[in-house]
Amino acid sequence: MNSINDIKHIINSFYENKLSHAFLIETNDIEQCLNDIKKVIKIINCDKEYNEKCEKCNLCYQISNETLPSLLIVRPDGLTIKKDQMIELKEKMYTKPIYSKYNTYIILESAKLNSSSSNTMLKFIEEPEDNIIGFFITDNKENIIDTIKSRCQIIIQNYDIENQIMDEQMNSLVKDYIKIIELDNIHSLLYNKNVLLEHDYTRENFINFFKLMFNIYNDIFDESGKYNKEFDYIFNQEKTKIAKKLLIINKTIDNIKKNGNINLILDSFSIEMR
Repeated sequence: MNSINDIKHIINSFYENKLSHAFLIETNDIEQCLNDIKKVIKIINCDKEYNEKCEKCNLCYQISNETLPSLLIVRPDGLTIKKDQMIELKEKMYTKPIYSKYNTYIILESAKLNSSSSNTMLKFIEEPEDNIIGFFITDNKENIIDTIKSRCQIIIQNYDIENQIMDEQMNSLVKDYIKIIELDNIHSLLYNKNVLLEHDYTRENFINFFKLMFNIYNDIFDESGKYNKEFDYIFNQEKTKIAKKLLIINKTIDNIKKNGNINLILDSFSIEMR
């Protein structure tokens, strides 16, 4: 079977009513791929039109936390995925789903299926049922037996690992910055400015850095409206402080976009956020 790049194909197939019963996904990042497949599962099961903020609905919450009764995620038991795990999977998948449209299983590191567990799964996917969808996720599809491969839609999903590492570093730095800002420690903030400069970020990286900071503060701003009304005065004061910080962050982003000197922009940011 021909392979397809990008798991978005699964969502397109769902909307076209051409959803396969089993997918074999080869990827260079199994955990990231698992997170993306969880989003796919939300889309094909959600009664409403799924969006990123749908995480608060009970169905999406259970999928995220792997507590949905109709979702089973199988991980290797030691060095292999054993036959007993596949027997348990089959039993669970034949139970009628209550909260979702489909029973769904995900087999992580599926190249670790041993011969007996592979044969058990082969018999299972040879006669697919309409309400069961499966995902085999692996970093090497060549280690999956051909008879399973031939019964799956094959998808290649690779990620930009280098950019992911940079995103994680940036996220960590943003959180450090926010801690320092909340402590009102100007010296530490200036020190962290030097840490930022050492990373040799591009102007776009700096813009993304402050956009991320803006989003974090904006979430705090929104959340503060949900507290008990008895504390309105306190939270209104906090919202005013956060609103001022949002304006400063926005101004910083604009200054970077205008090709201002990054060093001077960071100094100005540090002083204004005190």
